[in-house]
Amino acid sequence: MRSYLFRKLAFLFLASVGSLLLPGCFDLQEVDDMNIVIALGIDRTANGLVRVTAQLVNPEAVPTAGGGDSGSAGGVRSFLIREETGRFIEEAVEKFKADVPHGMYLAHNTLVVFGSDYAKQGIDRGLDYFERTRYFRRNQLLVATSGQARDVLSASSDPEPLNALGVRAVVEQIGEMFRVVNSAQLQVMKEYLSPSQAPVLSLVDRDASGHLFMKGVALFRGAKMVDVLTVDETKGLAWLMMDTRQVVIPLPCDGKGDGVGRAVRLLGSRTKVIPQFGNDGVSFLVKVQARGEIDRLCPHDQLNEKTYQQLEQETAEYMERQMQAVVTKLQSDGVDACQFGTRLFIEDPRQWRKISQQWSDYFAHAKVKCNVRVHITRTALSSNTPESAASRSGLAPLAGRGVTTP
Repeated sequence: MRSYLFRKLAFLFLASVGSLLLPGCFDLQEVDDMNIVIALGIDRTANGLVRVTAQLVNPEAVPTAGGGDSGSAGGVRSFLIREETGRFIEEAVEKFKADVPHGMYLAHNTLVVFGSDYAKQGIDRGLDYFERTRYFRRNQLLVATSGQARDVLSASSDPEPLNALGVRAVVEQIGEMFRVVNSAQLQVMKEYLSPSQAPVLSLVDRDASGHLFMKGVALFRGAKMVDVLTVDETKGLAWLMMDTRQVVIPLPCDGKGDGVGRAVRLLGSRTKVIPQFGNDGVSFLVKVQARGEIDRLCPHDQLNEKTYQQLEQETAEYMERQMQAVVTKLQSDGVDACQFGTRLFIEDPRQWRKISQQWSDYFAHAKVKCNVRVHITRTALSSNTPESAASRSGLAPLAGRGVTTP
């Protein structure tokens, strides 16, 4: 009897202590009491302060459970814009507490836009803030713009109602071809802390009509933005760095066409960088293997073996020219955005330690040879022209609407 009573008391004691240790909802916060931040813009003002632009989800325009948009019919935007300034980012963000009703919920932030003036001064303080603050996730996209970040966050992104998601969609569409533009925070930090110390951020801007578009990428030497590459130049950078897919290569028609030209679609490419040391310094051999398909032909072209060989050669030469042009630009800027220093460190850490302090000079004078091989495996074109289905006498084709068979 005593044993049973002891076990019962022990159970009650453990249950009581355990209930005290269980986590509760002491910090529960209702959705109605939060401002959900989906994008942040970082700019430098004329007097040297930092302006933080926050893009908030507009509760009046949140889609309803039935699939309708409660606010779009009345012309209400799906997001709101609020701004604060301070000596640094933390101070500006702290000011939102005094000026914006309800708390700023940062855990769903998906985009950070750095204005050109701020990026040229250096984004190291910004990277430090986003790495240290526990509310942010490292999969948020970091992009730059040639103007003001607040202008990008205020622009229209139709048909996507939320501007931040529209920017991400534009960047990710280009990122499907070459991953170098997918500048998530984790990837940017890896490039920033790598031996090359040359992160690359997607460059987003507004066109003449005020709509967003992908302009290319921004090049950074350490934490400072020093130059930009267009979308076409970004192709060359991607081929120098990593694998690509679904990239369209435009080719001329040798003066016989109508100006539209040929086109080859690269289904995929693989890049291998081989560092080489010599008495005159370091050099790199970049070997690219690609396979593709014919996307468009000139009117006089015939689908035969000669055409395939000619397109393979012209495509390889185009890729080599693009890669060499990008290397020349990077060397003149002193930016190892192609991550050759990182490749060298991985290949030969001992040799890298000998030249790491003078790497900028070594990179500026490094010889880079690009060797591209392209194999066209198929054509995405129809083998017959549309008029081949019709008879020369003007009669109905052999099959189709209105054709009767005995």
